[in-house]
Amino acid sequence: MAYINSNSVKTTIVKEAVEGTVPTTGNRLELPRKQGSALPTVSGGDVTSDTIRPGLNSNGSRRGNQSVSVPIELNAITADCVDLLMESAVGGTFATNVLKAGAVGPTFSHITELASNEFLITSGIAVTDFSLNAEAAGAVTLSFSATGQKQVKATTVAGTMANVAVPDTAYEYQGAEVLNVTAAGSTALNYSNLSLTVASPKNPRNVLSSNTPKGMTASGLRSTTLVLTFYRETGVDYAALFSGAIQTFSFDLGLATYGRKFTVYGNASIPQDDTQDDMMVTVTVTGAYMTSEATSLKIEKL
Repeated sequence: MAYINSNSVKTTIVKEAVEGTVPTTGNRLELPRKQGSALPTVSGGDVTSDTIRPGLNSNGSRRGNQSVSVPIELNAITADCVDLLMESAVGGTFATNVLKAGAVGPTFSHITELASNEFLITSGIAVTDFSLNAEAAGAVTLSFSATGQKQVKATTVAGTMANVAVPDTAYEYQGAEVLNVTAAGSTALNYSNLSLTVASPKNPRNVLSSNTPKGMTASGLRSTTLVLTFYRETGVDYAALFSGAIQTFSFDLGLATYGRKFTVYGNASIPQDDTQDDMMVTVTVTGAYMTSEATSLKIEKL
């Protein structure tokens, strides 16, 4: 029996045709892992007894419905696996080259290969939180929090799924490749960093007579937040630029043929001074429904 090295673990994800059911055909998309990143974690959902036994002892607990937490951290790349994660996060699917945030996104299965004959297979996964963070002279990072319905151990993966590797062209983005940042029609501001966060709360549909949920359900409104930090410069009327009405904010990650464009329609906060030596200004944009676009967030393939 050999020890398993965490850096040798391989992960793939595959879109589900039926929510909660691991596909047997289709593409298993390779998912890069950061060094030391966590595996999907199973919670037993313990149900604790309040029965009193002799000597003030309790009656213990029983394992309840299974719940799986799936954290995914990676440096930003352009790849099919990232597109699938973003679809699940924002509640939509790419129509040709455009993904608009909506009500229903795909679920997927997560396959962890610990060794050639040892797998952890988590099914019925939906992304509940997604964030993209970029800073000048630094890396662009992606973070996804997801919840799954069930995890099983297996010695093989059933079916004839094809493994799809991350392409060599999917190099990791850096801050210099965050291009065409546009805020309320202005392209003149000089940005230090930005952060895009999408929260899509979801809960499992637990039912009697079963210890696994019957799918996921939205448990609240999706929220989209874009935080922009830029250098204060002379001659700019920031209060007039950010009117408080619904305005358009966008940025490109990468160039045409392989990059992605992110557009948020929302209301900007009153600009706040960050009184450090570099004199920064921060604006927080809260996503709002734009009737003409029928969404508050749009992601496009360039």
